[in-house]
Amino acid sequence: MSSQSKGPQLVGKSKLTYCVITVAFALLGVSSLYGDSVSVDSTDFTGSRTSAPGGGITATGPWADGGFELSWNIADNQDGTFFYQYKITGLGGGTLAKDVKYWMMQLTPTIDWTGVFDDVGFSTEVGRFKKGKKNPGMPGDLFGLKFDDGTLEVSFVTDYAPEWGSFYAQGKGKNGDDAYNIGFGTDPTGTDFTNWIAVDGVSVPEPSTLILLLSGTGLLAGAARFRKKT
Repeated sequence: MSSQSKGPQLVGKSKLTYCVITVAFALLGVSSLYGDSVSVDSTDFTGSRTSAPGGGITATGPWADGGFELSWNIADNQDGTFFYQYKITGLGGGTLAKDVKYWMMQLTPTIDWTGVFDDVGFSTEVGRFKKGKKNPGMPGDLFGLKFDDGTLEVSFVTDYAPEWGSFYAQGKGKNGDDAYNIGFGTDPTGTDFTNWIAVDGVSVPEPSTLILLLSGTGLLAGAARFRKKT
């Protein structure tokens, strides 16, 4: 009788252990896919990147050598929302960058962005944009927000905190002028984020949150085992 009574408990514990391990690896998998995104510190809520040497942007045509500047201003509204403002100019407020045909800002692909930018007052498109005939100068594919009408100054409010990411801009010139951050398509690392810009969309648990999630899973497992014993 005793061996029969222990059998179901062992099976239950095995299934529970399997579930805990599965959940843990699933969470770690999410972390490995998107956990490298680095949140923008409040000291960097205002910043800019330029195509001048060391400015963080690679650009061609008249945009090269300081002819392209992208600046941002982000504010925490202290109500769970963030205000974003972007502006594209020539370095020092010049006019070279007015020839922008369109530009894209990277977004976190795990967020449902449906309707988020519908009422911002300018033409936008959210999706995965691929390097090819339409974007011949883009270094690689990019999931993001596209400003279709050559808008040079935009602002909006969303529920998502900023992180470091990539952008791409294409000009109206016959030579197909391009501009993009030097770290395009790579994960920000270290403490120098000059090669990226501040973009909208942190949706992934930070490492400390992930640990809490895993700890919570362990506590649930322990509680289940305790109920079995009692």
